[in-house]
Amino acid sequence: MNSDSKPVVVMPVERKNGTFALRLCLSQGELSFDMMKRVMDVMTTYDLPTLRATTGQRMNLEGIPADKVDEIAAALGTVVSKCPPGVSVCPGNVECRYGKQETRELGRMLSSLLKENGPYPFKVKTGVSGCSFGCGLSFVRDIGLVGKKSGWDLYFGGSATFNPGLGILLGTKLSADEVRDAVCKALIFYKENGKKGERTSRMLRRLGHEVVAEALK
Repeated sequence: MNSDSKPVVVMPVERKNGTFALRLCLSQGELSFDMMKRVMDVMTTYDLPTLRATTGQRMNLEGIPADKVDEIAAALGTVVSKCPPGVSVCPGNVECRYGKQETRELGRMLSSLLKENGPYPFKVKTGVSGCSFGCGLSFVRDIGLVGKKSGWDLYFGGSATFNPGLGILLGTKLSADEVRDAVCKALIFYKENGKKGERTSRMLRRLGHEVVAEALK
């Protein structure tokens, strides 16, 4: 195996059949050539069957025997107990003909804001979409941004779980600086008003959409 290739940050996940997966903690779903080569070398060396993409733009290396998970994780790179908060992003206007805004930089800003304002009552999923098609799943994320020609629409409290719903619209035609301020305000509100184990969507239902929207004006 080539030890010169770039190490990968991984999180072990135990499966119900007794095997493990190693989740690749990717940023915006990007897997460099060096990272890919290291993963492929490990899969070849240990005869691992499957690398699966997730909805959160990460990847799971599946089918790892319990007695090999530590060894394989060390071969891949750095082991963490939990992946850093991720942001789902679409290609944006740099690559997609439908894109109205560039998404990658705003995705990096969101990732930084999540780290700066945490911890939170429960997980916070975020998405950035360069247009109203919403390929970054922005409408059903805790924090969702949708690009328009005139700026960004900001949604809060969306959910795609067993009780799905769209987020409430907190702002429209926002600049990047206005997005930063509004997202910080929303995250702090969630941190101060959400109950432990409660997603933003449940908090919205408990407090009332109108109450939350008024508080976040």
